[in-house]
Amino acid sequence: MKKILLLAILVVVGVVVWQFVAREDSYQKTPTSADNAPPGSIHNLPVPDAVAAVRRLAAETYNVPEGEVIVITAYEREWPNSCLGLEAGGEFCAQVITPGYEVTVKAGSQNYTYRTNSNGTAIRLAESQ
Repeated sequence: MKKILLLAILVVVGVVVWQFVAREDSYQKTPTSADNAPPGSIHNLPVPDAVAAVRRLAAETYNVPEGEVIVITAYEREWPNSCLGLEAGGEFCAQVITPGYEVTVKAGSQNYTYRTNSNGTAIRLAESQ
């Protein structure tokens, strides 16, 4: 009787351990996994191409490694013209609604807000804080 009870307990423990190991093996790192985040970043979430373009531009402009540029916010917006609503004096801007993003990043100790079009080929600095 004791042998049967011991065998039953071993079988239950074996099944539990096998389930635990099977779950651990099923976890795989993906290109967007936080385990693959660059040093200094708090996360590695996928972002739209336009937001990634802002991160690259801020890194180049402020001489900071791209992995240390933190995206604080990224909101979808519609700008009133092709100059993203930030036309300079005398500048001609096509008067079309331009979808894009308003992106605030932290580079070094400063925050910068940029405006982009939907694919990130047009980026303008809106303000720095």
